[in-house]
Formats: sequence, structure tokens, C-alpha cells
Amino acid sequence: MGDAFIRKSFHDREDWLTERNKHLQASDAASIDGSSPWKSAAELYDEKTGMFPAEDISGKPYVQYGIKMEPVAREAFLLDVPYFSLEYHQYDILISAGRPWMGATLDGELTVKDPMNPWGLPVGSRGVYEGKTGSWTKQQHLYAWDGTQSYVPPHYYVQGLHQLSVTGWDFVIFGARLKREPFREDDQGFPEIKMFYRIVDRRSRAVQEDIRLLEEEEETFWHKYVLAHKRPPRRVGV
Repeated sequence: MGDAFIRKSFHDREDWLTERNKHLQASDAASIDGSSPWKSAAELYDEKTGMFPAEDISGKPYVQYGIKMEPVAREAFLLDVPYFSLEYHQYDILISAGRPWMGATLDGELTVKDPMNPWGLPVGSRGVYEGKTGSWTKQQHLYAWDGTQSYVPPHYYVQGLHQLSVTGWDFVIFGARLKREPFREDDQGFPEIKMFYRIVDRRSRAVQEDIRLLEEEEETFWHKYVLAHKRPPRRVGV
């Protein structure tokens, strides 16, 4: 599919953040559909309407770790999955042409370069790279990635759907790097790292339907609540 967005480029974080808050971002999708473990739709409304500023977590150690790991993870992805070229634009916001309340800043913009890729993606087709860094302490924390409970954690899955809606592109590839700090004697002081790569393919009818449902929920949130200055329930549609 072709591009379905308008690109806005900024030179610094402050201007980027100002513009970013004017649109629903991919990280907001889970708050709207109720799958976020961190933030409700009502709390997101408070942020978007300026009632309460979003918490600045950029200085927290785990966030700093993720920021420093991002370029390393991108390079590792291209070595591990060498079917793509990748561009990264730190302060670009892609705004949906058809739904201008939806925006996205991407961890990477992918282009298929190898016709022999395992998914049969046509050369030149476009996709999103979404990098995730996090931690785990128990085996059950991995279930959302290892197929035991899900293929992609639900709150990340809807983030990918949002990105596909904004861009009009064909797929999202998640690269997750999860770190367990050493605490056992046999760790010998070293962390244990788990890596997962997952693809969400827009050619799937189920994915297309999920995108449609998320677009409806986000439109309801924006027009029925944000623009109407009406605080929503914890989840839109409930």
C-alpha cells in the first residue's frame, strides 16, 4: 500500500513534543482500547487536554538504558534479519492524511530489498520497525512474547496497528530485547538476555479488521471526548 501520511520534521525534542501532543500517538492506542497496564483512557484525556502534564520518565534508569540500546538494537536487527533497509528520523512525526488526529514517530522505517524474504513481501514494500527494551524476572513474564499466551503483548500489538493505520504500510516488525538482572549464584554476575522478533502482516484479514476497530475507537476518543471536553470512562466504548 502507498504512504497515507503527511511528514512533519522537527529539529529538537521540545518542538517535537509540542506537536506530538496534538495527535494520538501509537503509545496512546493501548490506553484507548483498555489494554494498557499503565494508563487509562481517562488519564490519557487529562494529558491531551492539558489538565495534567504527562509524566516525564526520560530520566529513569530503565528508560535511559532503552534509549542507549536503540541504535545497537537497530544494527543488530539488520544483521539478524537482513531483508530490509532501514531509515530512522528521530524527530519526524507522521500524521495520517485521512485521520489527522492520528500521528506516529517510528523507531525505524523499513523497505524490503530481498525478494527471497520468508514472508513473501514484495521488494519495495514498506514497513515499521518497532524496538522494545524491557526487563523480566520470572518465566511467566516472557509468555506474552514466546507464544504461550500471545504472539505480541496486546498493548504493543495495538501500537503496531496504529502505526499501520497512520502509514498505510504493509507490516510491523517488533524487535524485543528483554533483560534479567543477575541475582542467582550461577548467573556469575551476568544478565540474561531474551530476544524476540515478531511480524504483524497487514495482508491478514484479522489484522485488517483489528485496524478498523482501533480506528473507530480512536476516532470516538478524539471526537466524543477530547474535542467535546468530556472526560471518558477508563476505557472508550465501556
